[in-house]
Amino acid sequence: MQRLAILLEKLNIADQRDKIVKKEGEELVKVNVMTSAVAFMYEKIRTVVDYNEEHLLRKSAIFRILKRRFLEGDDYYKIAENLIKEMISAKYLENNKIPETIIIEIAKVIEKYDLLYTGIKEQKGLKRSMKLYDWVIQLASVEIEEIVAPANKERVMVRFMYDEIQSRSEIVCKDMTVDEKNLQIFLAVNRSLVKSDKPMLEYLILKLWYPDWVNDYQVFLPKFIDEVLNIRKDIDAQINHRMANRLLKFCRPYATMMIILREVIYADFKNASKLINDIPLLESKIREVCQEKYKETKKRLKTQIVRAIIYVFLTKMLLALILEVPFDYYILQSFNWLAIIVNVTFPPLLMILIASTIRTPSEKNTKVMINGLHAILTGKVGEIKYIKEPKKRSWFTWGVFNIVYVITFLVPFLFIIYFLDKIEFSIMSIGLFLVFLSIVSFFGVRIRNSARELYVLKKRDNIFGEIFDFATLPFIRLGRFLSLNFSKINIFVFILDFLIEAPLKIILQAIEEWLSFFKEKKEDLY
Repeated sequence: MQRLAILLEKLNIADQRDKIVKKEGEELVKVNVMTSAVAFMYEKIRTVVDYNEEHLLRKSAIFRILKRRFLEGDDYYKIAENLIKEMISAKYLENNKIPETIIIEIAKVIEKYDLLYTGIKEQKGLKRSMKLYDWVIQLASVEIEEIVAPANKERVMVRFMYDEIQSRSEIVCKDMTVDEKNLQIFLAVNRSLVKSDKPMLEYLILKLWYPDWVNDYQVFLPKFIDEVLNIRKDIDAQINHRMANRLLKFCRPYATMMIILREVIYADFKNASKLINDIPLLESKIREVCQEKYKETKKRLKTQIVRAIIYVFLTKMLLALILEVPFDYYILQSFNWLAIIVNVTFPPLLMILIASTIRTPSEKNTKVMINGLHAILTGKVGEIKYIKEPKKRSWFTWGVFNIVYVITFLVPFLFIIYFLDKIEFSIMSIGLFLVFLSIVSFFGVRIRNSARELYVLKKRDNIFGEIFDFATLPFIRLGRFLSLNFSKINIFVFILDFLIEAPLKIILQAIEEWLSFFKEKKEDLY
């Protein structure tokens, strides 16, 4: 299996590049164990309140810290040093492992994005620059994460899968150029294999289109400032391309196989070369890793479910206290205990019910996985899959279908509103019930999709499943919209970020400085 041998060779080279090397005599960044414990506890609380995917937690933490420290002035080294120390304290990075040269690299990145934002503000005005503020910091966060946690082995796997998808598929879309097709495949591979979110995809495209931004940003900076709105618009157009979802659907089974292959290789990286000429051993390892992954997925799902339940319960309790109870008591001058009890308990119970229906893959899935990986590693391409663009419809057909869709969208809501009104729910209680029914439905779909990440078998359609999907789609779509917008106005996140985190980190930083000073005084005695 020559393809596996080539892959292992590239991964070995990437592994060396992933290691952060300490130069001789160079100091390592170290934080105090006591302050680290407090920061770690805070971070754990925050991850529960601000629901996010596990693989995005470190990047989200960098974004949060950077956003808070971005306006501290132009001492970029100090900002970078504090950022690294906060990341170590929260245990996103290892203590006493990061060399101080990394701080210099991060300081240069912070300076680059500060110059970008300052230039945008001067040229485009404060109002427009404020709209781009989070976007600029998100890009900086992705670039900083690449420095503190290099992922060269990951890029090798992405390239390997990209080549595989290119050889097994063909995009049928009249107005797409070859470069655009290749870019869409690359984005779909990153979405499915690496689970890249929007900022990560934006940074990928930025690097591909404008390599000077990474290599020599001073050359590109004036153009970036001048054309930032068009650049962002063009990047968004590629991320939201009409072929994106179709390619993502095609890539997912291959991403699952790549994840299993990656785990097989990493399980014993030094001796992975033994797998090249020993097919029975390779198949045995694939089966073993699949079983481990199925168990790991069960544990991860439990964590995701618990986090979702806590998030929904806390948010619902807060809204009940702020909106539902005062509205019923002071405006309607009535109080329905049934409505309060149902609204507080129903969302978590529904989440538990959804979770109980989630299943992990079977032995049949494992067999398909083994056969698929064998075909990939031996170069058996098989039949080419033609991926066609979404069907174009006339304005009349489009209009009729949308009217029918809106009607069918409203029917489940009207049915629930009618039922809740009959048991004397107030307008506010009905509204909150629908909101949290939708949010829980969306979370349930996200968690269910997470469980399906290890499936390579095609999902079998059946009439009951179609009816269920038809009935729940309105709630899922509304839940998606609400969860995306709720995250922007999450009161718990606001309290933690501005009323707790900022002063807490200042206090911890002061304690850290004091302990460092105390240590120096102590050393003077020897």
